[in-house]
Amino acid sequence: MRAIFCDQFGDPARVLRLCDQPDPRPGPGDLLVRMAAASVNPSDLLTVRGTYAQATALPFVPGFEAVGRVVAVGDGVPADWIGRRVLPLRGTGTWAELIASPARWAVPVPDAIPDAVATQCYINPLTIDRLLTRELTLRAGDTVIVTAGASACGRIAAQTARALGLRLIAVVRRDDARDDLLALGATAVVNSAREDLATTVAALTDGRGAAAALDAIGGAESAALVDHIAPGGTLVTYGLLSGSLIPTDLPAAAARGVRVLSFWLKRWVDRCTEDDWHAAFAALMARVESGALTLTATPPLPLSTVAEAMRLAETPGRRSKVVLAG
Repeated sequence: MRAIFCDQFGDPARVLRLCDQPDPRPGPGDLLVRMAAASVNPSDLLTVRGTYAQATALPFVPGFEAVGRVVAVGDGVPADWIGRRVLPLRGTGTWAELIASPARWAVPVPDAIPDAVATQCYINPLTIDRLLTRELTLRAGDTVIVTAGASACGRIAAQTARALGLRLIAVVRRDDARDDLLALGATAVVNSAREDLATTVAALTDGRGAAAALDAIGGAESAALVDHIAPGGTLVTYGLLSGSLIPTDLPAAAARGVRVLSFWLKRWVDRCTEDDWHAAFAALMARVESGALTLTATPPLPLSTVAEAMRLAETPGRRSKVVLAG
């Protein structure tokens, strides 16, 4: 099979290469899935750059998300899995023509959901769902600040907030996504390059401050979000787009009575039960299939265009997910 291969950390457009590898074999309890589409996420790019404190061991095939059809099964797996369309999760890297993954965690995909959309039904939407419905105690009418508002997570957060009756302030650095975010469900959009976030927060909360802030960027600028959160509120860091963490022991947070938490979806993945896993995905797939949650993608790019795909994924202002085709 062909797979995108990483044998050194660095700029994804430079260090990744397409190569031939032996076809994986499904072990006991596994599925073998022929990839139809695989997403390119910021977490993939950070992994290739070696940004995370616990870097992935080299060499490896990147990718956490994909959709495809089962072509073979391992021992102990019913043969009727063959031909099914699934998300092959928690297995080998997904930027490959064939993916081996455990059948117990495979997620069935409704026929009505296109490949380029289905492949996105994991990291970003589950992260936002866990944050807004599980990690935080929020009530209808509460105000939530979201940084990187024009990102995929920001767009999902706007739609989820609307469904939950929350008021969402999307913080962006460009104006071109403003109308889209408002249409998706954001209550307000603030361009941090030229607009004052404090003014918007005060107006929406009668000066009390937001109930929570979700930050995907990190660094000193994001740490300053504490100033806009009400006493007893929460700042959650869930991304590392700047390459810098927000310390959880911020003096300003302690002084205001604001909690600072970090959330990584992998922690939930590692501890969730099979029932919780499949219930979360069933609810997510139902939202996507009904149109309650919209996920957009660029036309899928072949694996052979890996350098182009990586450059496109890191282009500022891009509104649609970059997707690789099998």
